[in-house]
Amino acid sequence: MTAHENNDCLYDAVKTTAIAGSLGLVISAMQNTVQKHTEGAKGVLTRTGGTVGLFAAMGGIFALTECASKSVRGENDAINAGIAGCAAGLVAGVKTHSIAKMCAACAGVGATMFAYEYSGAFKGALSGKSLEEKKAHRDSFFKGYTKGEEQA
Repeated sequence: MTAHENNDCLYDAVKTTAIAGSLGLVISAMQNTVQKHTEGAKGVLTRTGGTVGLFAAMGGIFALTECASKSVRGENDAINAGIAGCAAGLVAGVKTHSIAKMCAACAGVGATMFAYEYSGAFKGALSGKSLEEKKAHRDSFFKGYTKGEEQA
């Protein structure tokens, strides 16, 4: 990994942390509006402000882990997103102080992020490929399957 790539990773992590923290602020504001209390608008930070930190931490950990996984593995594929999703899920589970919930969040977020990246960000893994490439992918996926097995 070069210094330039390292700076890109840090930039992406800071950007993702800011975006996720902003989303956490919106969620915190929604939580604040449905709770009964006398705090008013400052309750967004005082009562439900942990949500902002949790979302920011999950976003930052996701971005850093995805970049580190890409660097260690030397590949840029959906597995990196699954690994990073697992790390972000672990952060979410830490808040509950339960190892079972940490493992469940790791599996859930990791699998979701893997599926999202593998699908081509909902565009499909075959998006932008030629007919020959699509046929080769189908043939490699269904290798060993014959029409005779279909009728049996």
